[in-house]
Amino acid sequence: MGDISKLLKTHIQKAKPYSPTAALRLLKPRAKGSGFIRLQGNELPFGISPKVQQAIIDALPEAHLYPDSSYYDVMKALAEYTGFDAKALVLANGSTQFIDSLYHGFINQGDSVLFIPPDYGPYRIRLRICGGKAQLASRPPPDYNWDFDKVIDAITPETKVVVVVSPNNPCGDCTPEAGLRRLLEKDLLVVVDEAYYEFADSTLVHLVKEYENLIVTRTFAKVFGFAGLRLGYAITTPELAKYLTKVIHHFPVNRLTAAAAVAALKDKEFLEFVRREIRTNRVYLEQELNKIEGVRAFPSQTNFVLAQLSKPGLTSGKIATKLLLRGILIRDYTGKAGLEGEFIRITVGTKEQNKAVVQIIASAFS
Repeated sequence: MGDISKLLKTHIQKAKPYSPTAALRLLKPRAKGSGFIRLQGNELPFGISPKVQQAIIDALPEAHLYPDSSYYDVMKALAEYTGFDAKALVLANGSTQFIDSLYHGFINQGDSVLFIPPDYGPYRIRLRICGGKAQLASRPPPDYNWDFDKVIDAITPETKVVVVVSPNNPCGDCTPEAGLRRLLEKDLLVVVDEAYYEFADSTLVHLVKEYENLIVTRTFAKVFGFAGLRLGYAITTPELAKYLTKVIHHFPVNRLTAAAAVAALKDKEFLEFVRREIRTNRVYLEQELNKIEGVRAFPSQTNFVLAQLSKPGLTSGKIATKLLLRGILIRDYTGKAGLEGEFIRITVGTKEQNKAVVQIIASAFS
């Protein structure tokens, strides 16, 4: 056969892969069995609840069978949890699958999606795979406050979708409702990513009942600890939910994860424990980081804290390396879209983990 590259799609060839955990494969052999404290991926430090573990064990004997494609038990439990009818809900194999399904369902080659960085980068990465074009409406430094006048001005006739991340990753703040309403009045689809909403003081999901062009996405990866089990969902109008269900794979959730989801939604005691501990530990992490001269921790409504570094000669890479040598992984966020300066992002860990991180960073700045 001739040159196989002629069969490849040009826009996919040019796209960059998103591999946030690739470094772990290289680090693991060097851990000498001790492992690393993982504060880089906004994973839950407490693991999944014992009731969820038992549900997975109980489901194992039927793992060789296809799951119920209607996911009746999951949808019923999720409807009770969200307060929305099951007809308004869509399941996905994690948020990434939903992002792809969203683009496959609404974006044609050349269509534009408006982003408001700093935000969650994979939305732009997956858009390239689907052949769409990205438009940007930035939040200006140094405080990265919302400026919806600029967002509205960035909308063009080619804009088909606007993606809003609330609470925001990486800034940690929530989107003002008044500003979002302005976007919803436009003739385009608005997607609100609420991956961290369980840790926040507010949500925008109630607007789904007022606007037919709104989709709110959420995940089990954060508050329920399902990062490795993969489960996301969307809340929207029954019409859009029915449409999206046609796009998403007919078995998006495996049988073990489905059983785990039902158990997780019923385990309200564990849910409240996680929310309480993360909020308490987040406040500690913010306050202690802000005590260090040259460190500015942004107020967060999530399970992570974004911090800006301003000591000459002390870069985010040096801080990340210093923590790595002590067995702690964080994210170096310098150079990410929309951010100007030196930044690190730290997942909120246990009290002991947070204390260790603060001590190491403080020693570097002393």
